[in-house]
Amino acid sequence: MATHAQDILQSRLDFIGLDEAARARLASVQGTIDAHLEPALDRFYSKIATVPAVKQFFDGRPQMDRAKSKQVGHWRAIATGQFDDAYMQASTKVGLRHAQIGLEPRWHIGGYGVIMETLVKGLLRDVMDAALEPRERRFGRPVARSKAEVQPEVEAMSEILVAVLKSMLLDIDIGVSAYFEKLTGDARDADDAARGRIQQAVAATGAVLKDMAQGDLTGRVTAELDAEFEQIKVDTNAVAEKMAGIVGQLQQTSRSLRTATGEILAGANDLAERTTRQAATIEETSAAVEQLSAAVVENASRASMASGKAQSLARSATDGGAVMEQANGAMGAIETSSGKISNIIGLIDDIAFQTNLLALNASVEAARAGDAGKGFAVVAVEVRRLAQSAANASAEVKQLIEASAAEVKTGSQLVARAAEMLLDILSGAEESATLIDTIAQANKSQSAALGEVAVAVRQMDEMTQHNAALVEEMNASIEQTEAQAVSLDGIVEVFRVDGSASAARRAGQGMRLVRAG
Repeated sequence: MATHAQDILQSRLDFIGLDEAARARLASVQGTIDAHLEPALDRFYSKIATVPAVKQFFDGRPQMDRAKSKQVGHWRAIATGQFDDAYMQASTKVGLRHAQIGLEPRWHIGGYGVIMETLVKGLLRDVMDAALEPRERRFGRPVARSKAEVQPEVEAMSEILVAVLKSMLLDIDIGVSAYFEKLTGDARDADDAARGRIQQAVAATGAVLKDMAQGDLTGRVTAELDAEFEQIKVDTNAVAEKMAGIVGQLQQTSRSLRTATGEILAGANDLAERTTRQAATIEETSAAVEQLSAAVVENASRASMASGKAQSLARSATDGGAVMEQANGAMGAIETSSGKISNIIGLIDDIAFQTNLLALNASVEAARAGDAGKGFAVVAVEVRRLAQSAANASAEVKQLIEASAAEVKTGSQLVARAAEMLLDILSGAEESATLIDTIAQANKSQSAALGEVAVAVRQMDEMTQHNAALVEEMNASIEQTEAQAVSLDGIVEVFRVDGSASAARRAGQGMRLVRAG
């Protein structure tokens, strides 16, 4: 009997495509499934508590919690990928129990739909985030990988998702089959027509579930079933609609995300290019302002030196003017002394004239005296000659004094003119010193202003460089998001949710992935 059960389980595994590789992929995400299992079951039992038709099978919340605890163990067994006899018996027992208490399969199938929604969304998000996390960092920032690098992981994630869905549908198949086998066993004595109706319902429902396991979400139960199976038809179709709606939303979201990230990436690239150009321009401006500031500082230094030299020249001119005034005074004193000497020479001329006259009188008197006056005559002659020599020397000295007085007068005039010129030079030097000092002060002010401008430009340069780095980081993040959008496209494209040609091609890709699994 155990061998027969194993054969039945193996035939189902072979048909749905849950081979060793697929089960290994399922086991690889066991931790992710466990992380989302509790929230999924909480959502399921919270929904049950609001449906009287199902709530009646539970004796209050404690019994629901016990049932949830058993379901946690069962789902974890599914997540391990170990589909053995114990798993087969547990899944079969669920279906038999539902048949015994009269819980219709629609609630069983619908419950899987509720749980599946939370698990699939969480699995997609976590597995995709883990697979698309950048493996490389450049300059301390993540670098998004190319589509060619991401594609193998996208295909691996698609196969993992297919394996998870197949395991869920296999569990539904075993439970629902056990349910109908129980009904079939209880109605074994019924007529062949009743058994045919049951088989028809099972076949129609199973066909839709198998299509869903293969990624085709367009299948629906269209056969006309008896009234007691009509609700099963409605619930099975509702699960298919729910899955198609979820996957359709994911496809639309991924396409919109890809379009939006493409537009954002284009704008970010343009912003990055303009920010880079602006940074280069500001850097050049900063260098030019620093050079200009250095030149102004140097000019201010030179102007300050020139101002010092001009002030020194003004002081020298002032001192020269004072010296000229002293020289002019000395010339005046010399001229005055020359006048006095001329007066003295005049006096000497008078004395020489009087002496000559006296000598002449003495000669006359000596002549009158005869021999007695000869000696006195000689003295008178000598006195007369000395008086004549004194008169001649006085005349020469007078000429020299007059020539010296003329030259002194000319010198005084030249000194006066030199003093006037020195005063003019002094005035000009003072004006130049004032202008140079004003220029020096202006250069200092300009230098200070240029220093402030240089600081502002450097700060602007730093801010622009920082903005450029932020834009580069934003580009990397957007490229990563775009890669994730592309990967999400690859994941959801394995499902077929409509009858269009593109959907048919995606369905074909999904079939190839299922066969590969």
